[in-house]
Amino acid sequence: MTIIGIGIFTVLTSFYEKSWSYNWNGISEQVRDSVKVAENSGISSGWVGIAPRKPKQYDRRYWIMNNATESELIKLTNYPNGTIKTIAYEGLLRKPEFKNKMELMLRVIDDTEHSIFYRTGCEGMNMNISEYLVDLVLLIDDKGFLGKTNRFNLPQNDIDKILNEYKKVPSL
Repeated sequence: MTIIGIGIFTVLTSFYEKSWSYNWNGISEQVRDSVKVAENSGISSGWVGIAPRKPKQYDRRYWIMNNATESELIKLTNYPNGTIKTIAYEGLLRKPEFKNKMELMLRVIDDTEHSIFYRTGCEGMNMNISEYLVDLVLLIDDKGFLGKTNRFNLPQNDIDKILNEYKKVPSL
């Protein structure tokens, strides 16, 4: 009987997802429903490949970023899924009224538990959340072909701190 009980427990816990026990308090039903649909779709640039239409995930991501409140986005940065965390982080960075962008990015750089699958056109790749946000959202990576730019008018001191911490991550 004990062996059967242990076997049942093992089978049940091997399929457990952390998102099942996520606390949705403070998140509207519409945002929650969009998050549940978006969580397994990765991040899409919106560029199309051979097909002449933009991926729905691109529109879904922007809908969440534009319709979730700042407090909802902050809460979603703790969601146990890389795609949703990335959408929440990006949504906060894009909100002009959000003032703690440098502190947020330092938190993102330390958040290495999850990665994302990024699609652009016909290509796709796995990448760290911080890699996506620094290289493709903030556009402050000084080793890229664009050089060091300042997409969100961050103070130069903040950009330097973010890049300094970003370069310390061995996988980047």
